[in-house]
Amino acid sequence: MKKLFAVVATVASLFIVTNAFAADIEVKDAWAKASKGMVRNGAAFFDVVNTGAADRIVSVRSDLAERTELHTHIMENNVMKMREVQGGVEVPMHGSVQFKPGSYHVMFIGLNKPLEEGEKIDITLEFEKAGDVPVTIDVLNTMAMGPNGGAGMGHGHGKMKMNSN
Repeated sequence: MKKLFAVVATVASLFIVTNAFAADIEVKDAWAKASKGMVRNGAAFFDVVNTGAADRIVSVRSDLAERTELHTHIMENNVMKMREVQGGVEVPMHGSVQFKPGSYHVMFIGLNKPLEEGEKIDITLEFEKAGDVPVTIDVLNTMAMGPNGGAGMGHGHGKMKMNSN
């Protein structure tokens, strides 16, 4: 009986620790552009704010497409190309990471249906420490530059920005 209690106590403490990490993560201003007609791919953008210890986004899941991946842009032979992120995306202690056009983003490859303006879509970000964090994304019109017209989003193509407070 003591062994059973010890196992239950250990599992409970892991659950509390994981929930404590998840409480440190906030995903804000999540958006995606509506897709038109035969467009088979889409992307989602957001800000990840971390008020606790450093963490890492290790994967993303959704049922919106054949594949859902963490992506970034890299410069290769003077051409900007999108690539799947290997090893995850670091989220610094007491810092933030922007997922924005020209930088980190969630890529939907082989959409099951077009993304419709006005709908809300769901994904799950998996963090190394915080575990699964569900995210609801607003689908904006095809010309959108983000929530609030992209103000403060830094939508130019360029370096990935990670802010530490």
